Amino acid sequence: MFTPSLTGMGEREHLWTPDVGLSTHTQDVLNLIRFEQLNQIILVGHSYGGAIMTLVADQIAAQLDALVYVDGVIPEAGVSGWMAFPEQRRSDMLDGAKTLGGERIPPPDPSIWGVTAAQDVAWLRALCSPHPLKTMLDVPQLSEAWTRVRTKHYILAGMNNNPRFWAHYNAARSEADWSTEVIDGGHDLMVTHPNELSTALDRIARSARGH
Repeated sequence: MFTPSLTGMGEREHLWTPDVGLSTHTQDVLNLIRFEQLNQIILVGHSYGGAIMTLVADQIAAQLDALVYVDGVIPEAGVSGWMAFPEQRRSDMLDGAKTLGGERIPPPDPSIWGVTAAQDVAWLRALCSPHPLKTMLDVPQLSEAWTRVRTKHYILAGMNNNPRFWAHYNAARSEADWSTEVIDGGHDLMVTHPNELSTALDRIARSARGH
């Protein structure tokens, strides 16, 4: 199992430059797969990670067994992720970016993700890093190649009222080659509902590989 940190984020925050965008983060994951010589891969993407996962899959669909979106973004070709945010949220993010030189967005308060336990809130505040603005403004270039991955599964965080993720979930439910489920928690399921999420991921992996 690999949990890569994307350029300019987490322990790789010091590598951020204003040029870090969608292509940078896509290449981060493609390089991991190449240099670790991975095949029969199950990619799991949470939130923004869903966008990167899709862009990766569009290039190497044949190497993948499954795509699993955990309250994740499914990007639309030619439409920047920035356009999916409400106007007030965009304004708030730009105001926050001004405090960091205008090109990175500070992490919001963890409560926006449904995290309320004091210990978890403190942990996220200590470890979450700013998000490169360019990744939200970049326009994804996609073909339909990623849709050929055999197993595609969407896990919705049922207590997250963000219409963006509900729209992705409902669209997935309408497709014959997708499966879906709901975990009754906020956006950061891996923090608030780790047991439920890990059980779901194990079940999906076993099914995708015929076990």
